[in-house]
Amino acid sequence: MKYIYILKTGETFSSIKNKNGDFDDWIVDFLGRTNKTIKVVSLKDNQKIPALTSAAGFIIAGSHSMVTNRSEEVILLEKYIRKIKNKNIPLLGICYGHQLIANALGGKSDYNKKGKEIGKRKIKIKNCLDKDNLLKGIAKQFYGFETHYQSVLKLPRNAITLASNFHDKHQAVRFSRSVWGVQFHPEFNKNIMKEYILNQTNDLNKLGFNSKILLKNIDNCNMSNKILNNFLKIIEAKSFVTKR
Repeated sequence: MKYIYILKTGETFSSIKNKNGDFDDWIVDFLGRTNKTIKVVSLKDNQKIPALTSAAGFIIAGSHSMVTNRSEEVILLEKYIRKIKNKNIPLLGICYGHQLIANALGGKSDYNKKGKEIGKRKIKIKNCLDKDNLLKGIAKQFYGFETHYQSVLKLPRNAITLASNFHDKHQAVRFSRSVWGVQFHPEFNKNIMKEYILNQTNDLNKLGFNSKILLKNIDNCNMSNKILNNFLKIIEAKSFVTKR
């Protein structure tokens, strides 16, 4: 039996976790039904990285950590990412996971000079790239939930930007025929996004955001949520890219 592994690199705010669960719970909610077994591996708790031969696919979840914090665990995970890519095992990175994949494959992630991005934000798919299976059924312009300081600043060689917005030109990236990353959070629903804003209100106000306006603008982002079910279908069909 092969498993879908969710690699957990951090936890959400404790107040959110107590009410709404954690990153891995939200990912499972939006993946959809599958006959495959989903296993969560908490790397922050030093759980053992699984053997590649047991994997049908991987999702690297988000984290409140910064990719520029170069711990021994991060360096080991980047080596593991390269092995996943070389074996053509489907891999999706979300936010921190997205940035980590970029670093691992030769790109660069660091603080975005435009500062923090948070809330419901418009994202545009690049022309002619909506044929990628990760974006199947996604409108050319859609909304996604964001909360991040750091971004992918430089892509690895042969990586292709699938979607971008004014704040971040690498909102969705195909790193190889079987590896993708998204800067936005397809696992968030509107309640989780609101909780993130509420938990950061003081910091956001200091940065010049109006948290009341941010909260007022929050609504469902059903299009971006479809990303996770699309990735599940990629794993199940082993169908990576329909058109370059």
